[in-house]
Amino acid sequence: MMIRLATREDVNDIQDLLHETWKDTYGDYVSQKTLDEVYKNWQSIEFLTKQIQNPNVYFPVLVEHDQIVGLATARTIENVVILFRLYVSPIHQRKGIGKPLLDSVEQHFSGAKKIQLHVEIFNQKGQAFYKKSGFKEMKREQEKVGDETINQILMEREMR
Repeated sequence: MMIRLATREDVNDIQDLLHETWKDTYGDYVSQKTLDEVYKNWQSIEFLTKQIQNPNVYFPVLVEHDQIVGLATARTIENVVILFRLYVSPIHQRKGIGKPLLDSVEQHFSGAKKIQLHVEIFNQKGQAFYKKSGFKEMKREQEKVGDETINQILMEREMR
């Protein structure tokens, strides 16, 4: 396994991983219309390419046997790391891939004080991972995605 920064050449594989992971994680809880809205707005080739090229966004990918099996995106706002994504391919979950990605984010932003993220209430696997990693629930929030309201948990912990 190797962690490296995402490149423009990775964008199709990243998009495939995100679609696969979102369908697996959220397919039973949100409508196909909402999934399509996410794919269109936050997982499009154009959006992902802009994030990869943005020097303020840290976008590591974890590669195993020349295949991207995990990724993260994060940036800092006022000494707080905001973790926007941390996804691992469903067939590679529970194999220790998430931890090195999270560690990579923390190392990249080593001067920050805290790290925050949102996890959907029904994403039990995600919640378990973050709790095991020392995150605590701060509050519950809602986000409108398409015609649906997604209930989320804001989680936070001090940087290590």
